[in-house]
Amino acid sequence: MPVTRLLSKLGVVILLFASTFALAAPRADAFDLVVHASVVVKALKAQLFKDRGRYYLRQPDRCNDPYLENPTVSFKQGRVYVGAHFAGRIGALIGGVCKSTTEPSAIMLSARPVLRLQEAALEDVRLESADKPMVAAALQNLIGANSLSRLHVDLLEAVRALTAPDKTAPYAIRHGERRR
Repeated sequence: MPVTRLLSKLGVVILLFASTFALAAPRADAFDLVVHASVVVKALKAQLFKDRGRYYLRQPDRCNDPYLENPTVSFKQGRVYVGAHFAGRIGALIGGVCKSTTEPSAIMLSARPVLRLQEAALEDVRLESADKPMVAAALQNLIGANSLSRLHVDLLEAVRALTAPDKTAPYAIRHGERRR
């Protein structure tokens, strides 16, 4: 086999080998951001549970003031689980008197996290469980797929705060379009 032909075959093999590593290697400017449950709890309290630590599931009226309080957060199987204490009343005006069959209960919601540009949000909210069956039945009509949709976490701002020069070594955080 002539030397030039051997060199060209060797060059193709090296090029293929190098391109495999280039495709498999992560980009130097990309990174994984891990959001701790405490960040989500803090955002929930600041954005949703802001009325004396309560998140009202609907506007309070004479017979209804259903709310959640004391949120906790965990992650499982790609969903965000929000535990909370349900309190308040879900009732109706019957004969001029408010009647309610609800009582306090621990509940668990789950939601699918989504990322839009630099903001994380929660969609597809589901009632996973409630300690009291009556509460679960009553909440089915109040908990909608967008119940927690007002929650938004600006991830870029969170990263900037975590990497502030007074907290850690200096880093430059840039927001740009991700190349594909």
